[in-house]
Amino acid sequence: MPWLENSSYKRWQLASTNALHRRVEADELKRPLRELMQRHKLPGEAIARVLMGLCARKSGSDDPLLFAYARLLLSEGHLGTGDLLQALLATSELANEKEITRSKRHASGLPTCEERIFLLLAELHLTEALPVEPARMQKTTSALVRWLHVVHEREYNAQLESAGLHALDILAYGTYEALASLTTSVFGKPRFQSVDLQPWWEGRRTAVVREMRNFDVHVLQWMQSQWAGRIQALTLLPPFVEVGEDGRPVLAQQQILQTLAQENVTPAAQSRAGLYIWLNACLCGKPMMDDLGMLGYLQTRYNGDNQMLTVHLLHASFDVLTNRVLSARPAHEVKVVRSFTCNKLPLLLALLTSFMGQGILETCIQSAFLSSVMDPIPPISAGSLAVTDMLKRTRLEFLQACILHGVVSESTIGMILQESPSGLPKVPKYTKENLLNQCTNNVGRLESLTAELQSMRGNAGAVSLCIVYLIGSLCASKDTMSLKSVCNILIKHVENMDIVMQYTQPATLLGPLCMLLKDWVHDQDQSEFTPAYEEFASILLFTLAVLHRYQLTPEDLGMSGLDVFLFDILDESSTSTSLSDLGHEQNQQLAKWLEGLFATDDQGETSGISDEVMRQCPPQAFYKLVPTLFLQSVMACKANHLSPTILKNGLELLLEPFLLPSLVGGLKWVIGRSWEDHNEVEIILQILEKLLRPSSSSAETQAMHRAVMVIVAEPLEHSLQDLLRQRPEKTVAAGLSALLRQYVDSTGSSTSYKAEIEKWAAAGDMTHDMRHVVRGLITWAANGTPTAPPQYQHQMIVAMHDISGPQRIMNALLSLMRETEYSAMAIALDVCTSVICAPSSVSNTLRQQLALEVSDTDSLLKRSMSQASTLVRLHLSVESRLVVHQLEIPFPLPQQQSTDQLMQDLGLSGPVIGADVGQVDNPAQALQMTDDDLQAAMEQPLSLDGVTTPALQSLDPVDVQLEQAQGFFGGLGMDLEHQALQNDVTSMSVQNADDDIFAGLDLSGGMGDLGEDDFNFG
Repeated sequence: MPWLENSSYKRWQLASTNALHRRVEADELKRPLRELMQRHKLPGEAIARVLMGLCARKSGSDDPLLFAYARLLLSEGHLGTGDLLQALLATSELANEKEITRSKRHASGLPTCEERIFLLLAELHLTEALPVEPARMQKTTSALVRWLHVVHEREYNAQLESAGLHALDILAYGTYEALASLTTSVFGKPRFQSVDLQPWWEGRRTAVVREMRNFDVHVLQWMQSQWAGRIQALTLLPPFVEVGEDGRPVLAQQQILQTLAQENVTPAAQSRAGLYIWLNACLCGKPMMDDLGMLGYLQTRYNGDNQMLTVHLLHASFDVLTNRVLSARPAHEVKVVRSFTCNKLPLLLALLTSFMGQGILETCIQSAFLSSVMDPIPPISAGSLAVTDMLKRTRLEFLQACILHGVVSESTIGMILQESPSGLPKVPKYTKENLLNQCTNNVGRLESLTAELQSMRGNAGAVSLCIVYLIGSLCASKDTMSLKSVCNILIKHVENMDIVMQYTQPATLLGPLCMLLKDWVHDQDQSEFTPAYEEFASILLFTLAVLHRYQLTPEDLGMSGLDVFLFDILDESSTSTSLSDLGHEQNQQLAKWLEGLFATDDQGETSGISDEVMRQCPPQAFYKLVPTLFLQSVMACKANHLSPTILKNGLELLLEPFLLPSLVGGLKWVIGRSWEDHNEVEIILQILEKLLRPSSSSAETQAMHRAVMVIVAEPLEHSLQDLLRQRPEKTVAAGLSALLRQYVDSTGSSTSYKAEIEKWAAAGDMTHDMRHVVRGLITWAANGTPTAPPQYQHQMIVAMHDISGPQRIMNALLSLMRETEYSAMAIALDVCTSVICAPSSVSNTLRQQLALEVSDTDSLLKRSMSQASTLVRLHLSVESRLVVHQLEIPFPLPQQQSTDQLMQDLGLSGPVIGADVGQVDNPAQALQMTDDDLQAAMEQPLSLDGVTTPALQSLDPVDVQLEQAQGFFGGLGMDLEHQALQNDVTSMSVQNADDDIFAGLDLSGGMGDLGEDDFNFG
């Protein structure tokens, strides 16, 4: 700045100082300043530096004449807004002070120099006394945006450094309020829109908009300013948005969504129906939500309000139970919900006890039961007494489990129930460690423990985790003999895994088993092979049974891309291979097996499977050959190389326990065989008759055979029905179909029963039933009175998705929201959001469909305002529900030991859910997590699977605070609330002349250069 050494600059500096010292009024300086400008001309930037050189030091107060002189110089045109703002920035403590001096500045308590200058400039611009001339627009914009950047950077960094504990002092608050008023008074003027015609604006627009938004979001909204949202609203209008040829703004997707999201905004609701839908999905089949995910979702939904969370979670649990009973669901499905309520729910509430305290939690439980329905059907109705007794018994068992886990005290049970309970039996509390020690020493102990999974006494969690850890430990040590016993015990009641899965994830339970089967070592030097085949068979069948029950895929177990033998069988078991496509070793193995199954002695008896047959063929290779073995056997019988008797007697050997899982592959080959194209119906029916109706056998073999039947029943029954439609005279097929029918629907997946699908599709449009059900949920939640919940099965959503596609579901939900009255709109939004976010196999597809529709800006703008607004608000609500907040549940040190045990009972101290078991060197490590690891995991932010749109990252999902959105697509005018700003401006008045005007007067004039690149804030 060469003018610093210029004689003219010094003359201006001397004149200003003399005027200030002599107390010359501003009006008396008009003529002298004009003469001074004629004789010693200076640019506006230099004059502004002279003026700012008169500012007081940090500990002093600014002379009121300083601001009067500033008003005069601005009004006379000797300097512009940009000149004054740049000079102020060069001398401001906000831009230059060090952290150590922040707390010491402005001890006088008077408004800062920055605040008074900002308010002065805002007043002049609002009253048109200082219009923004085109020649000065660039400098004014540059200086103002620099100020926004400096303030944002200062405050945002302070917020980050203090971990959100940064407190704003009152002086800075006034300064930032004044800066906001100046920004709106300059950028909000219609005259400023002409900046769009200047060539420099196109390249600077993005940087200007970015700084305006940052200042609004991270400073004004953080300090809850009255100006919050207004600067951000300005960025939605020209010239901050591009204008098309038709004169209308060309809007970015984010700007469109911001505008649409605020139409008909209603407060967010946490309806009873919303959590009822979500919990229904959690308990209807395939495990999709672990404990951390469940707690994280609830924390997000209730925003840390644990009291409301507790009440609503209890409501939802009993609502889902009531729904299962009134919907006449199978007894096992009712038992699963009862087990969750009595065994799992107390463990979740125990976590909240350490946060809320036992007394508050007891009050929440009492409040929940007061508004719960224990007699959901009229007393005169059939079965009403049984339903009421079951619900009351479940409530008592839940409270008993709460006593066991320290959630409530026994003395408060009567107060909670509003009646005196009968004597409660004493229940011992199980721990995973003790149970694991018992089962490790005696695997037979597991037989009696599995009965505890059916009980409602609060110990199912410990038993479930004992099973999971026991399997993992045996897999790690490769104790296949003990593991065989464990699998044989569990295969007797595979449905019990529905309860076990409430405390673990599929990858944790099945990962070690899959890797063990994959890496099974076949030792050809051992003396006998039947025991090894038996062990492999038991482990394989249990794993297949669980995979089938929940329709699990390699992706569900975190094993996609791995060459896992088990999934090879599942993928290829129904496909046979021609002999020419088999390798040499496979041909030899197949020949040995055919010989072992069908070779006969002189009396016509088969010799059986010898050790020599099994020696040459690892179990994995045998199960891959099974479909081909069935094909060759049927073709040999068809060509009269095998008699039907020998064929049936040979295949009967597959019913032996050490080969029995091969029926899965063999019967799936039958399912894939066409009844029309092959003249082998009689042969196959004889095979089925033999394999599906085995002769008497041991209880263990019967349990294994029942597990096979469950896996193949549904597709095989459909195949037989196809045959009967073609050849109804086949009575054998009719009998086999009836036999299989009792095993159909024995699955824990979220797929619907055939009868239900036919019922929903009877009207020709499944959306009709879905709309009716969802509308009933909205009405029920809006009613607010404690009544029985409407019948709802999340399987309906899954079935409709599979049949009609996600688009039909989305259209139905959006239509329901638009039809809902305004008073229930928030509840409708919560209900529809819960349907989409419910943990199920189709939730990802629904969210992707919703995100796809929102991302199509052209299509969005072609919709009506009501349709577009509803779509955007639903999408934002879904996205916000997927961002799981950090769990903030403190654990006091005195309770650490009990907390550790509680976390173990919940399964939260186990392996990372979905971890790749194949990458763990020691499989035992996959089943252990130290308490330190647990704490670290709890402190990490979590996220559910979701589709995010980058344009939405800065949006509030429900309540977008934009005051200028009304009529946005019509007029583009704005009301900047002149009166509110004028009230602020009047607070700046000329001070008493007796003030200490010389305190700390700085006449050094030392200033730095701002540089030419006005918009480079990096």
